[in-house]
Amino acid sequence: EAMFAGIPYSGTNQNNYLSTGQHYWTMSPFRFNSSYARMFFVGYNGSLDSIYVTTASGVRPAINIRADVSLTGEGTSNNPFKVVGAS
Repeated sequence: EAMFAGIPYSGTNQNNYLSTGQHYWTMSPFRFNSSYARMFFVGYNGSLDSIYVTTASGVRPAINIRADVSLTGEGTSNNPFKVVGAS
């Protein structure tokens, strides 16, 4: 999801809405071994790389939705976002 948004793997793109100046994990796993998983993360400099899940980092998942749907609500607990128009 980060690559589709323009974050290059092993490069940098600081002019991107996903480049926040902080490290954070994406939702996508990179690989698994017998002890730990590695997850993709976006680096402080706008790079995409992988890191072991034993490393402290934030999380910023990206969810893709179809173009023919819309969102209602404010994203609060009293008025959560709802996807409207999905079949």
